[in-house]
This record gives sequence, structure tokens and C-alpha cells, in this order.
Amino acid sequence: MTKPHRDGTNGQYNDEYDENAFEKMGARHFVPRKINYDEWEATPNIANLPPSCDDEMFDDYIVTTVDLTMVRNAAANALSALVSKTFDSDVQVTEENCLKPLECTAQQYGWGKIGSNALVAQLKAAQHDGNYVIDENAPYAELWIGTHPNGMSHVVLEDNNDGNATQNDKQCVPLVDYVQQNPEMHLGVVGQSGPSQDYDLTFLFKVLSIEKVLSIQAHPDKQLAAQLFTDKPHAYKDPNHKPEMAVALTDDFEAMCGFRPMLDIASNMLDYPEFTDIIGKWKHDILEFVANKRGVNPKLILKNMFRVYMTADEKHVKKNIEIMTSRLSKKEKLSDLDKLIIKLSNQFPGDPGIFAPIIFNYMKLKTGDAFYIGANEPHAYIQGDILECMACSDNVVRAGLTPKLKDVDTLVKMLTYKCTIPTITRGLRKDHCCTLYVPPIEDFAMEIIEVKPGNSYDLHDVRSPSVLLTLHGSGVLKQDWVQKMPVTFGKAAFMSANTTATIVADKDGPGLKIARALSNVHLSSRPNTPFGTI
Repeated sequence: MTKPHRDGTNGQYNDEYDENAFEKMGARHFVPRKINYDEWEATPNIANLPPSCDDEMFDDYIVTTVDLTMVRNAAANALSALVSKTFDSDVQVTEENCLKPLECTAQQYGWGKIGSNALVAQLKAAQHDGNYVIDENAPYAELWIGTHPNGMSHVVLEDNNDGNATQNDKQCVPLVDYVQQNPEMHLGVVGQSGPSQDYDLTFLFKVLSIEKVLSIQAHPDKQLAAQLFTDKPHAYKDPNHKPEMAVALTDDFEAMCGFRPMLDIASNMLDYPEFTDIIGKWKHDILEFVANKRGVNPKLILKNMFRVYMTADEKHVKKNIEIMTSRLSKKEKLSDLDKLIIKLSNQFPGDPGIFAPIIFNYMKLKTGDAFYIGANEPHAYIQGDILECMACSDNVVRAGLTPKLKDVDTLVKMLTYKCTIPTITRGLRKDHCCTLYVPPIEDFAMEIIEVKPGNSYDLHDVRSPSVLLTLHGSGVLKQDWVQKMPVTFGKAAFMSANTTATIVADKDGPGLKIARALSNVHLSSRPNTPFGTI
């Protein structure tokens, strides 16, 4: 490709620096087709509409006026091409489209686990075969596997053909450059066999190692993402939406997600009068609604309450936090909610986000549990190790528990204010080895494949590209005579669209556990499919 891609660059594949950007923006942008989400409890059919469309009675909303056809998005273009093709076609594996090893980017955000305690650090070191030194005093928060410019993965190519390449014989090519050399071969975009920057992976795959709570945040829908990118490009450098899905890798994963049912919020208000003092008169509307189940729209009550809470006087908030933490410290027996509030207070003293568990669902997940986070839904991960898959985007609107930029006004306006307990799934067991995690969105899906020692499993062809990450064990990935890639813990690989491979676990090893991320071909063939089933 003509332009290099460096770690830490911003923008959608540097479009704003492309001299042909204006011309490319004229290309038709993919507009999501309507999907029936009625079967998915946490994402009813209003999920893809901006709040201004959902609640016209609100006098405080964001009007999205950007024409999506004028916002170029390579990931969305690829998604449009994939969903228009309703069949898979097995192609012959060659040296050009066979599996390629990847080196991935580790993000050292402040909330990550420290040094070798972080799964992210262990995975990153394993990809370099001992040539990567872990900083034992630094946090390792996320491992990015994909083509987003803020954390680009690189394809490792060998310069010789004898299979005995040394470290010096290898060259690394940005994954986005590799797939855009031939979108038809690598991305499954029919008819686009020549180089093109108009197509890309539709998904971004991550591993997270969480020591401290992440910010209270939400991710905009497609319309709002484009609007924020247009209005505030200095803060929102990405025009794509960012729905996401988390799968627990440890038994201690905790998160907050979505507003609690109104009855729970009212009950917590009685248990935590310090929060009630902050929201003032809105406590009466909440209590009256719960008592009578009628009157003012509950979403309007929640929105006004949340606005008052998030914009409350800083001194008033800190005073109530001090009173609350002092009171809790004297309790003989602390509830789980008490313990979480104290934990947040220790991590972010005086931050208004300390009150968040009072109004947000508090979730505890075990290994293999998963949940989906739709657009415009508030959430915050608290602790644990997870796999996370999402649309190819880095858009985040934050409002608490963070030293980063806070955009309280946007967050208050964008949220859906649904009182819904998120659905937790353990996926669907496709066969004896593969478990599917299928969210109600077309951009991404995930598979967890576990193969016993000495056994094998065929990865069938799908019209989507995919990335593979070895989580445990050892073995090989075979593609006829063309490729025989040894895999152990931490090894990542890119798999071109419409190709097949066989996973073979070492006979004398512990077996193999591999995670696979791909576009959601499981959903696009059956658009009414709920998360966790096909």
C-alpha cells in the first residue's frame, strides 16, 4: 500500500490525511438493514436508533443530521459486501491466502494488571518467543488483534521458502495493508481482487486484563458516531459504532451494565441516603413511580435523575461520599454492593462514579459466561480477564471513574435509559468442540474451540475473514500441504475468507483452546437470531 500504518495513529485508516479523501467519501456508505431484536432482552428494536428518535418528548437530545453516505467507513463497506452474499464458497488454499502469524499490540492503560500478572503481558511475550521483555512495574490492559490504527496487528512474513526463517529473515506488514492488497481473497468482498483501501475487517478482537475499574462509558450508535466524528473530530476520531461482547476468561469477572429496574434503584436509594441527597427532588418521582407504576415516563425520570447526579456540585458530591464511606466502614457486615462502593472509593477518591453501582446492574460472571453491550448503554468493567469482540471502532464517551476526557453532556443525552438486566449466556454448543457466541449484530461473532489431546477439528470455510488466538495448549494448524503452523499459548493468526484449516492438538500435550473472531455470518443468514443461538 502507499501509506504506512504506525501504532498509535488516529482516524479511520488516516482518511483525513489522504489527498483523495473527499473523492472516496462519495462512495456509498453501508446503512444497517432493519433487524428484529424482540427476542434479545437487553436490546429491543429501538437499540439502533439515536435517543432523539426514540423519545421525541425529551427536550434534551442530540440531533443526528450527518448523511452516512458522506462518511467513509471501510469496515462498514466490507460488512455491506458480506451481508449481500448469503452463501459460503470454499476456495483452494494457496501460499497467498493461507494462515499467517500475527504480532499484536499491547495497550498499557492505567487500569490494567501489572507486569507478568497480566494475561495480556503473558500473551504479548509469547508472541515474540522470549524476545519481549515484560516491564514488571507497568500495567498491561489490552491486547488488540485486528486492523484498527490505534492498535494495528502485523502479519509476519518469511523472506525465504525453506521453512527455517530466523528472526532477522522475517518482515512485518500491517494487517490492514495485507488484507487490502486483495479484498476478495482476504475479506470475501466479491469482485474486488485489486488493491483497495475501501474495505477492512468488520470487527476488532481484544483480550483485557482488568485490575482497576474502567470508566463509566457508553459507545455511540452508527448515526451518533458519525455525528460526533463530524462535530468533535479532536475527541472522536472514529466514525464507526462500537457494540461489543465480553466473554469471561476467569471466574472473578465483574462489571456494571445498564440501569437497574426502577424498584431496585428505589430500594438502593433508601439504603444509601447520601445518593438520595445528591439527586434531590427526583427521588420523589422515582419513589412515586415505583409505588403507583404510573405517571411520568420512567425513562424521563431516569434521564433527569442521571443528569442531576452527573452534574452535581463537586464539593457536595465529595461530602456525601465521605459520609457514605465513613458509615459503611462502621458496618459489621458489608453487602456485595457495599464492598464495591468502598472499592471504587479507594480507586477513585471523591469521584461521582462511586455512586454508580446504586443505579447500574452489578454483574458477576464465571469463565465462559458472556454478555452483549448494545449502543448507547452505560457500562464499566470492574475486574477480571476477558475476551472482547466489537465492531472495528475505538469510540468511547466517558463520564466518570477516569482521568481521561469526560463528556458528561453527550453521555446524558445519548443513553437509552432502559431498565433491563443484561442477559448472560454461555453460548451455544455447536458440536463437540466449538461454542458459538452470536450477538444480535452483524459486525462480529466469536467461537471458542477446545480440542482434546491427539484429536483434530476442522475449521470450515465461511465468507468472513477471521483471527485466531491460542489460549491454552499446543498443536498445529494445517491447511493441506500449504501450511503447517505450530501453535502454543499466545500465538495469533489471520485466516482469509472462504478458507479451511484443521486444528490438531498434540498427542502428549494438554489439548488446545483457541478463540476465533469473525464477522457474524451466523446471524446474517438468520437475521432474527438472538444472542447465543443459531
